[in-house]
Amino acid sequence: MRGRLEWRALRRAPDVDLLLALAAFAALLVDPLLLHKITELTPVMGVLAFLTAVPLAARRRFPLGVLAIELPLLLACLAVFHPNRAAVGITMLLVFTVGLEGGRSRSLVVGALMAPIVTAAVFITGTRVGPVDIIAYSSLVLGALLAGETLRARQELGRALAEDAARKREAAAQHRFDEERLALAHEIHDIIGHALVAINVQAAAAARRERKAGQGEATALDEIASASAEALTELRTAVKALRTAQEGPAPLHPIHDMASLPDLVAGVEAAGLAVDLDVIGVPAALPASVGHAGYRIVQEGLTNVLRHSTARQARVRVEVDDRAVVIDVTDDGRQRATTFPAGGHGLRGMQERAAALGGTCEAGTVNGAGWKVRARIPLDRTGS
Repeated sequence: MRGRLEWRALRRAPDVDLLLALAAFAALLVDPLLLHKITELTPVMGVLAFLTAVPLAARRRFPLGVLAIELPLLLACLAVFHPNRAAVGITMLLVFTVGLEGGRSRSLVVGALMAPIVTAAVFITGTRVGPVDIIAYSSLVLGALLAGETLRARQELGRALAEDAARKREAAAQHRFDEERLALAHEIHDIIGHALVAINVQAAAAARRERKAGQGEATALDEIASASAEALTELRTAVKALRTAQEGPAPLHPIHDMASLPDLVAGVEAAGLAVDLDVIGVPAALPASVGHAGYRIVQEGLTNVLRHSTARQARVRVEVDDRAVVIDVTDDGRQRATTFPAGGHGLRGMQERAAALGGTCEAGTVNGAGWKVRARIPLDRTGS
């Protein structure tokens, strides 16, 4: 394989064409002397041979143009000093290049035109001309054209096979990645799902016991049971979506987007945190990926307030325009001494969601008396 690549690189080198042009110049002058067609060279012959050899340096960049220039010059050389074999060799090189660098239709046109040109060249030589001579020279020229066409087709086939092999390798790597991702998703589901089931069962059982004991409605326990049941449903749905990804995109159900923010805020307020929701623009018109990412960022921002702050009041501001979605989640409390949200997985998850859509997410204190999360997701790099 390495040898073929080195040969291909050598064959493509511009220096090779210059050497061929120099060799053609020498052959045009030496050939008639060896055949005893002439006894000495003249300046006219040298100039004519030089003009014929120079275009060969550009034969691969302009195969048809060089062929069109060379054929009249070669006929002129044959008429003046009869470099018969050199002319045949140069013509074979030119038509071989046309077949190698061109296409099937171009080769057919050139092949059809070469027959009368070869016939004219044979007559110009001034020797006895018979059908055998015309057929022999035509066969040499057309054979060179066919050789170039065959080599081109073989190279195209090799490139197609290499591209197909690369696609298969990429598909196999993607398949292995999907399998590993699915296995990891199942592992996460087993770990987190087990904990959520235990929380849900224990919270529901505790709520029922308090009701039976006549202690009224167990609101907090009911909220825990409801939240854990919803989280477990979403976890199972996400794993199912990963499992069916090869059959087509499987949307998460229920789909959470910006339109679901009032329900999210209501659930947070039930946990004891007052939330002021301010939405500017039309969130319902957002692409699904942006809407879902925005919902999750708001959800994680409010969750961080509940877990890591003493705040009793939070504000969520969502501004939607033609260029981007800007999300601000702020609170008026202080961080608990035992926690620091900037170093946890929550902020990292928000940053990764925003970055996946070409956006940013930052978090930090506000005048030392609160915490603020700001995310910006552009709309021009996302799709629905």
